[in-house]
Amino acid sequence: MKRKWAKRVAITTILLSGTMILLLIIVEPRLMRTMTGGHSARSVRGIMADLRYERRIKLIREEMDTFKSGQYSALFLSLYPIQTYDTYYLSYWRGLEAFRAEMYMESGRELAGTLAYLEQQDSIPDFILLGLDPECLEEEYPLEDSLLQLIRQTPGTEYEILFVNPAISYWTQKEEGEWQAALDRYEEAAELLGQEENVKLFFACDKEWLVCNEGNYVEERMPTEDVATTLLAYYTRGEYLLTEENRGQRLDSARELIANWRRNDRKLTGLSERTLVFMGDSTFGNFSGSLAITGVVEELTDARVINCGYGGMAAAYGDPECPALGNLLQAIEQGDGSSIGRAEGGPPAADAAAELKRLADAGEETVIFLDFGINDYVKGFPAVGDEPYDCDTYAGAMRSGIEKLQAMFPNGRLVLVTPNFIRYNNFGTNPVGERGFVFADYVDVLGKLAEEYSLPVLDLYMGLGINQGNFADFLQDEIHPNEMSRFNMGLKIVGMLRDLVS
Repeated sequence: MKRKWAKRVAITTILLSGTMILLLIIVEPRLMRTMTGGHSARSVRGIMADLRYERRIKLIREEMDTFKSGQYSALFLSLYPIQTYDTYYLSYWRGLEAFRAEMYMESGRELAGTLAYLEQQDSIPDFILLGLDPECLEEEYPLEDSLLQLIRQTPGTEYEILFVNPAISYWTQKEEGEWQAALDRYEEAAELLGQEENVKLFFACDKEWLVCNEGNYVEERMPTEDVATTLLAYYTRGEYLLTEENRGQRLDSARELIANWRRNDRKLTGLSERTLVFMGDSTFGNFSGSLAITGVVEELTDARVINCGYGGMAAAYGDPECPALGNLLQAIEQGDGSSIGRAEGGPPAADAAAELKRLADAGEETVIFLDFGINDYVKGFPAVGDEPYDCDTYAGAMRSGIEKLQAMFPNGRLVLVTPNFIRYNNFGTNPVGERGFVFADYVDVLGKLAEEYSLPVLDLYMGLGINQGNFADFLQDEIHPNEMSRFNMGLKIVGMLRDLVS
């Protein structure tokens, strides 16, 4: 054992000595050159920065050589990590066969060096996407002398500049004044580049759904794959454009948003012993991860969250192709969700049945959010009927469901959630079914059931401020909430929990 240990020590010593000798060979001549001959002395830090630059720019240039040798119509470079941006979507949505550089540039110097190399190699493509972090730019390497110059020299090339959109923690950790100065640099860069005809600027630091949900990020400056794809979709549709006309207003909105979240901590702790269960239709069930309502709630609380939403599900019976609320509750009673299958494209609500039975049998404290009504209206099921427990009607099915859940979860809290505002069927004003119910009738039924059972109501119909004039800002189609709307719904739920369980 002693011999082996001595051998390891000897090998380690030799390796360290070799490393030191190599450093001296590389660094000492440069140090001597800067400290003799009447030249001003340079710091070791500066020399090490030069060495780092030379090493990194060599690797970046090797990637540019790979780009030049391939059959690509676009180049995706960045000053922040972009590994989660899948170029498949650039091809599928826009017909761009893009080469994405795996190495991201750390400084304006590296940006200038990369662009200069592309010029030298005559490999400027017709389309360049550039992820831009204005905070990485040094005064010695301004955009005027690199990117802007290239843009003006290549009027036939389209440039899309994607500003970095860091998570809120990035902004809240900065000192007062420091974060404002950072946004000032965004504005200066936008003002400089936005004047060019072959440039489009994209900016999302004013989008609360994005920056204020830490679950959207792998690290502070890099979104998850799902979120990166969502951003590319917005950019492809020409949304989130930063223009000369909206630049001031949008930067001010970003400043206001960050200042607000710096003042007010939206997270709710103290729920680690609670389980939050979300039962409903596609409003919950068609989305997963951080972009789901449940994902927002999970990120802003320390509670355990179970998404039991199911796309297409109504409260009432009547659709043989899709389960109803009663089918879901029966599956939970049996602890087996195989009979109700899976929701196509959404979370497998059926898989939660066994776990929910375990929670019910254990008498654990749960908060259950019950959100039905949209599909009852869309499928033309009656809002009310002659019998109070007629489960072929919305009112009867909800009344039966409420009582069954209260019996199954005696230590639980039940929250009724109104269906959200919709554009479908002329904003829900067109009557459906033989009795001609309109969408507002289902909302009214839920309010009456809340009074009947003394239950809290979460109003997603009127409480989010969505109306006929602004619905396009909050709905991704005629029914489903978009990212902003789902984030706002999550905030509303957290706000209700703050009052409900305090």
